[in-house]
Amino acid sequence: MWVSLIKKYWQVSIFQETPANTPYSLLLMGLITAFFYILIVMQWTIADVEELFTFTTSLLAAATLLASYIAYTYILLLLFRLSNRFVQTLACLLAGHTVVHLFAFPLLLLAPWFADEKMIQPLALFVAVIYLILTFVFTIWQFMITVHIYKHALGIEYFPAVLASFGLIACNILVVSFWR
Repeated sequence: MWVSLIKKYWQVSIFQETPANTPYSLLLMGLITAFFYILIVMQWTIADVEELFTFTTSLLAAATLLASYIAYTYILLLLFRLSNRFVQTLACLLAGHTVVHLFAFPLLLLAPWFADEKMIQPLALFVAVIYLILTFVFTIWQFMITVHIYKHALGIEYFPAVLASFGLIACNILVVSFWR
């Protein structure tokens, strides 16, 4: 059962499936939300090499990030009179973003390595370029997953879905910036 669910959300993440073809389950949405939350907190803890955030701050920032995903998606669906699609849409959105974050996890393990002043400069430059390229690729992939999900959940064309996705990014950045 779990393997088939993971495959279904993977197919959404690679644009071969739509949110409508995923299970409607509050329990599943809750599990995906919890897993996404834990993953985000872990990644922020690993990436915080300057130790700017306390663990409590990371927990609260991740909670407000999740709240922005939930509120923005619900309001967007409500405006289109499609609030009945909320569970599947949010589950797909968080599952898709979880997939990207799992692929990006090895990059975060490199973050403390960049703080090492004894690193050989040509090697550091090469690794930094690869790091930036992969970060860009993962960011675009995550954005395109959001576009894909909003396009199908809202029944709109790509351009309005792109605008809706930019709205989610803006909302997320605004909410998380309060914790800096």
